[in-house]
Amino acid sequence: MYSIPSYFILYLKIMLTDKIPVFWSLIFPLILAFVFGSRLDFTENSFLSFLALFWGYILLSIYVNGIGLQLARMREHGLMKTYIMISGSKIGCILALVLVQLVFAAVSLTVFTTILMLVFGYFSPLTLLLAYLVLLLSIPLAFASIALTMLPEKISSMSTLINIVMYPLFLFANSQPDRWYSYLNPFYVMKTLGLAISEHVTGASLLILTVVLVVYLLLGLFSVKRFNLMSLLTR
Repeated sequence: MYSIPSYFILYLKIMLTDKIPVFWSLIFPLILAFVFGSRLDFTENSFLSFLALFWGYILLSIYVNGIGLQLARMREHGLMKTYIMISGSKIGCILALVLVQLVFAAVSLTVFTTILMLVFGYFSPLTLLLAYLVLLLSIPLAFASIALTMLPEKISSMSTLINIVMYPLFLFANSQPDRWYSYLNPFYVMKTLGLAISEHVTGASLLILTVVLVVYLLLGLFSVKRFNLMSLLTR
C-alpha cells in the first residue's frame, strides 16, 4: 500500500493535463442545468431533486470515464503492466486512481452545486454537505465501473458508445417510476441516493437502494480481483 501516495500524485498530474474530463464532468452538466433549470419554477424540495439528478450525472461520468475506461485505456497501452511490475501491487495502483477521481468528484460537486445555488437563489451549506454524502455513498459505483475493463472491446469504440448511451439514460432517470427495474439504470440509483439523503424516499425504496449498492460494491470487488494486466484483445 506504500505505492498509493506515489500513484496518487502520478494520476493527479495526468488528470490535471487533460481538460476533457472537466468539460464532461462539470461544464456540460452546468450547461444542461441552466438549460433545463431556466424553464422550471423551483421550490426548495424540487431544487434538491434537480440537484440530485445532476449529482448523479457528474459522479457517474467521472467514475465511468476516469476509472473504468481509464483503466481499460492504460491496460490497452501497456501502462498498467509497467506500473504494477514496478510497484508489485495491483490493488494499490487501482486504489490510487479511485482516490484521485473521488477528489476530482468532490471538487466538481462543490463548484457545480455552489454555482447553481447562487444562480437560483437557494444557497445553503447543508446542500453542499448533502452532495458530499452522496459522493461517499456512491463509492460502490466507483468500484463497479471497473467492470468495464472486462468488456472485450477496443477502448475507442467502448468509450464512444458508453458516453452516447449515458445521456439518454440520464434523461430517462428523471421520469422512471419507483419500481425495482428502474434500479437497472445507474442514473436512477444515483438520483434515488440523493433523494434518500434529503429524506424524500420511503422505507421500501431505501431497502432496495441498500441492496443495489451492496450489489454494485460486490461487482466492483469482483472486477478488481479479475482485473487482468493484458488487454483482452491481444491475449
